[in-house]
Amino acid sequence: MSKIEQKLKENRNRRAREKLLSALDEASRIVLSNSKYDSDISCLKYAAFPTWDIESDCQTTTRGIVDGWQNETFKYWDDLVEKIRNSDIENNLLGWFFIDTDGPFYLLEWCEMTRILDSISNYAKSNEYYDFGWVGANSDFGIIAEFEHTSFCRNEFEVSKWGI
Repeated sequence: MSKIEQKLKENRNRRAREKLLSALDEASRIVLSNSKYDSDISCLKYAAFPTWDIESDCQTTTRGIVDGWQNETFKYWDDLVEKIRNSDIENNLLGWFFIDTDGPFYLLEWCEMTRILDSISNYAKSNEYYDFGWVGANSDFGIIAEFEHTSFCRNEFEVSKWGI
């Protein structure tokens, strides 16, 4: 990526960060404002997004087989959020939170992630944009929530989880 492209991306992410922060409640805004944030896509090196393997006719990830990767679907967004909230994860585990895979990425401990989860959920509902994730900063784990549009009119919310 050229220096100009990198600067443009950083500016886009700065504007996206400002937009997100202005839409969140004060407590969540403080958490994200005080966290380290980055525009480097390498923050998502451990991300494992769900995809369909046409050759083997089964669901897999964008990284192929990932140890412990699980995917669950939900009819309702609030059920998915509750599943994430009740995940048994160490509070001090460090990961990159994101809403857009182009960034910005926010470095948060799990306890901070759960603290802002309701505000992020409300943001998703009000913007009808149901994709976000939190993936390992230094090790292979993560949770990714997405709205899956299917060709069979079975639109579902799904959460993928691995390494935790």
